[in-house]
Amino acid sequence: MGITENLKRASKQRDELIAADMLITAKSAIRAYAVAVTETASPEVRKVLVKQMNQAIEDHAEIADYMIQNDMYMAYDIEKQLKHDKDKVDKAMELIKD
Repeated sequence: MGITENLKRASKQRDELIAADMLITAKSAIRAYAVAVTETASPEVRKVLVKQMNQAIEDHAEIADYMIQNDMYMAYDIEKQLKHDKDKVDKAMELIKD
């Protein structure tokens, strides 16, 4: 089965990839809002940015919780997370070989 066929199948791996991308995006948004808050001189703009940053923080927590509950992210066990990451790399290498 080719790589495109593997991508078409619904799978936990694909869900994990999407969730990880969303988590990274939320982290990036939090950082961007934090910088923007410290750069603005307008109290009104600052208030809007803080509100949006707080939403991004809530989104991050929700995504991380989902990933933890579904064994996609082992935030409290570094050894288990490293093994999980290695397994994902090995699986990706297998897909490339096919």
